[in-house]
Amino acid sequence: MQADLGVVIALIGVLSGVGVLAAAFAGAYFMGKSRAQQDTMRSGRDPELSQRLARVEQIVEATALEIERISEGQRFTTRLLSDRKTIDS
Repeated sequence: MQADLGVVIALIGVLSGVGVLAAAFAGAYFMGKSRAQQDTMRSGRDPELSQRLARVEQIVEATALEIERISEGQRFTTRLLSDRKTIDS
């Protein structure tokens, strides 16, 4: 009976150690995750980053306008070529 009690106590000790270790890893993971989110939120207030983002937005808008002009030119050219084919036929 003594050996059984010793095994139970050892098993409880090992399982509680594993539980504490798992809780420590989980706490470190979630604490690090929340800290990373806080750092990300703080970096959004950086004026240099805001200026860079504004420049990127302007570049994207200008590129969209140029693509629209190119596509309008392609539509015009296609219309001219199709009208020319119907006239020749």
